Amino acid sequence: MCYNNYIMKEKAEKVIEILTKTESELQEAIVEAAQAGDYRSVDMARNAAVNIKNLRMQILNPASKVEQKSIKSTSHVKRKLVLRKRTKTDYPKFKVIKDTLIRIGWSKKQRREYTHKAPRLVFERTNKAMVLLAQGGAGPFLAEQIIEQANNNESETIPSYQVYLVIGFLRMTECIKQVGRDGYIIPQDIVNKAEEKWEELSNRRK
Repeated sequence: MCYNNYIMKEKAEKVIEILTKTESELQEAIVEAAQAGDYRSVDMARNAAVNIKNLRMQILNPASKVEQKSIKSTSHVKRKLVLRKRTKTDYPKFKVIKDTLIRIGWSKKQRREYTHKAPRLVFERTNKAMVLLAQGGAGPFLAEQIIEQANNNESETIPSYQVYLVIGFLRMTECIKQVGRDGYIIPQDIVNKAEEKWEELSNRRK
């Protein structure tokens, strides 16, 4: 019986490892597709990543605390490596030029900078979406929920990568707080905080 439990545990860990790796590869694919302007692929990869994440969480729910601790430990190490690389290369960077939020990143594959842009309208719609979500509950809220709310009852759909850009800026400037993979904590005064950071960036001399 104990041997069977061990085998089942080992198989579950292997499946989780595969799903975690696949999710990570999809995240890289999202960045590359957005960089190339292939927004259809961005949405396809994002939907696939969400489904894989949900499957991984379903497997983790009945797992033991030891298994969960192991997965969290692995994720923690990966996050530390990512943060270390970002500190070393000083990316991403954000600018506001002519009412446009610009994110400057670094492509390891092509070894050069790349930029993503989001107009002021997208910035405002994303902030509005966050306010509506925050009014409905304490969160945390997933990026997918913010994207869905930003496009709710709107005639023109915002490309997902532009909402991700705004979310990344607000997280980096501590207007919102990320809670691991669970999503983001959004304060009630998010609009005021976001506007302040926008103005600071607009007035900054380069």
